[in-house]
Amino acid sequence: MRFLSLGASKALVLAGALAAASCGRGAPGEHAAPAPAGPPGRPPDVAAAAGPPGLSADGAAEVRASPATGVEVLDEELVDQDGRPVRLRELARDRVLAVNFIFTTCTTICSPMTAIFGRLQAELGGALDRDVRLVSISLDPAMDTPERLNAYAEKFGRRKGWSFLTGRRERVNRVLDALGGRAPIKERHAPITLIGREAEGRWTRVEGIAPPGRLADEVRAFLPPRGAAARSVGGG
Repeated sequence: MRFLSLGASKALVLAGALAAASCGRGAPGEHAAPAPAGPPGRPPDVAAAAGPPGLSADGAAEVRASPATGVEVLDEELVDQDGRPVRLRELARDRVLAVNFIFTTCTTICSPMTAIFGRLQAELGGALDRDVRLVSISLDPAMDTPERLNAYAEKFGRRKGWSFLTGRRERVNRVLDALGGRAPIKERHAPITLIGREAEGRWTRVEGIAPPGRLADEVRAFLPPRGAAARSVGGG
């Protein structure tokens, strides 16, 4: 069994403090300085997973999920953390895709978001790779070489089914534009997770530092019921 590194565990705790700062305070899309982490032993959940969007009891903005329109998965060749050429459309074929946008030198929301994907792997269990692909796309392809991404991914316990993508800047930018994840100033990008099925053209945009359980629920909304999946595989 693989465990998150100490840095990844700290990132999960930091995510709780960043949830309020990154999801509705200050200018839209602007990073906020991290608030102090919670007390030792506090569960590393990062935002309220229940209740309607709006304000929580302490006035912090909650995670918001809404249908995303105009999302396109381009047949553009990028490079993964192992230096292998990858086409995002191939990763999305016959699977649910969950995408976030990070860069390795980020000092605020990127580590918490990546740590959450690390935990999401466990939430998805056997569905990871088989039915779902996680993708983290670098917002700084000039700095984020495959080697840097691989080292970064290892800190968060990357498993098969989770790809970190980089590549030539113009190609990465085209992919980011098509997904709605590009930020003119990378340090001011918003915490966004995009979840959907490319074949159906159906997507959900999750804004804010969403906890792993919340993201898992959003992913499962795109998966067929287990009985239906079994009947499909069995041909009956």
